[in-house]
Amino acid sequence: MTIEPIKMPKWGLAMEEGKIVEWWAAEGAEVADGEDLVDIETAKITNVCEAHKSGILRRIVAQPGETLPVGALIGVLADADVSDADIDAFIADFASNFVPGEADDDDAGLEITNVDVYGRSLRVGVMGKDTDGTPVVLLHGFGGDLNNWMLVQPALAAEHPVYAIELPGHGQSSKDVADGKLNTLAAGIVAAIKSLDLEKVNLVGHSLGGAIAIEVAGQLNGVVSSLSLVCPASLPGGDLNSTYLDGFVSARRARDLREPAKLLFANEDMVSRDMLEDLIKTKRLDGAEAALTKIKDNLKGDDPAYADLGNQLEKIDAPITIMSSKTDQIVGAPDESALPASVTLHWLDSVGHMPHLEASDDVVKILKTVI
Repeated sequence: MTIEPIKMPKWGLAMEEGKIVEWWAAEGAEVADGEDLVDIETAKITNVCEAHKSGILRRIVAQPGETLPVGALIGVLADADVSDADIDAFIADFASNFVPGEADDDDAGLEITNVDVYGRSLRVGVMGKDTDGTPVVLLHGFGGDLNNWMLVQPALAAEHPVYAIELPGHGQSSKDVADGKLNTLAAGIVAAIKSLDLEKVNLVGHSLGGAIAIEVAGQLNGVVSSLSLVCPASLPGGDLNSTYLDGFVSARRARDLREPAKLLFANEDMVSRDMLEDLIKTKRLDGAEAALTKIKDNLKGDDPAYADLGNQLEKIDAPITIMSSKTDQIVGAPDESALPASVTLHWLDSVGHMPHLEASDDVVKILKTVI
């Protein structure tokens, strides 16, 4: 094994630096690929950085409390036969050549593109295009954007091309959602998958994106290799929180979003000022509020297609996995007895509506098993 750098990761488009919180491995410890290495705090979230290769943690470069830019060296993996002098030289060489802000593919690797569907543009964040696995398509939830997958997408992109599509009316995608109904939103995603020339996909949807994913899978039987739903909206037994939806859409300032946003997480401390500022910026884009209002009203009962999603699951010819929380305050918990026998249901503990941010390791492990 050659010397392998451990770098400050980039989680999401806006991340520029991270703070070392705690190392889970000591210098000299054997670590395995995928093992928890170090907790890192950003302006938006605190998460664990995993080892991307197996080896010995020969050097901890960044100590707890230190804040470093994305791409900076925080540790070194190497075999026991690599000398300390060689590691010292590697660290010195890295420091002399590192330029903050010049992230390479390992630091970021997120390519932004746009696809045209029915004369409307959808923004897509792509990682892992050169990998050989079956592509993965990620669909975020109501009011979200592709950054919601910042902790999941890089982990999956090591083996699969991963496309995070921003839903119509969300993020930087077109704000023209037509009637905003479920079938209309799903048709846009189907067109995007076809435009991206994806012949087979593993489809993953969160919340509203989960409901849309069910419709998409129904329209693309034979194309969808697997369907994974993270706290999906409108399943039998669920209980949609109308107060949250109304509060989110009506918020005009970041502080107005704080109370609704707290409902998303089991740990309210995850709601940071930067998170609220990002949410309010996208809501202020021309046409965003009108688009979200249409989608919200359909979710709350104007569109009967949402009530039929349980039946739609029966018709999908692909493995279906659902991850849910019994303490989800946004969509509630599905009735396990009302789900088709073919569905594999995972209950996630100590999380709210955002397990892909609160317990991303658990979500990634399940997804890797599925796809």
